Amino acid sequence: MKNKITQLIPAILALVVIGFRYFSLWCIFTTRVCYSTVIDHVALSVTQPLYNFSLFFLPIALILIFIPRHLFNSWLKFAAWTLPILLILVATQPVVSSFLSTNRDDAARLAGQVFAGASLLLIIYKWITSANPSKPRAK
Repeated sequence: MKNKITQLIPAILALVVIGFRYFSLWCIFTTRVCYSTVIDHVALSVTQPLYNFSLFFLPIALILIFIPRHLFNSWLKFAAWTLPILLILVATQPVVSSFLSTNRDDAARLAGQVFAGASLLLIIYKWITSANPSKPRAK
């Protein structure tokens, strides 16, 4: 049971980020409480790219709940070095696009797509290799 709770954490984080984006938009546009606060200042530069990344990450996070623990550990090792690189890539992009550059939203979408695709390929590859181990030849 403890393993499944640990594997549920990525899905919870993705849902919290998606929910926070909707909450921040609601708070900024319907009430005066959030006007000129931290939420108002980071809405465009932080929450929108995190939201875009989380939309692509959520299906992978839901898949991670149901896979065996050894596959989850393999994915976790992959995510430990991939996520910081992708977040640095997104953070270095300008908030508003200029002539030859992308903006943070586009970079976050691309990073989410790359991460989700690579995660899915890793999970499928590890699942196939663990289900069909190489059998030694009989002489």
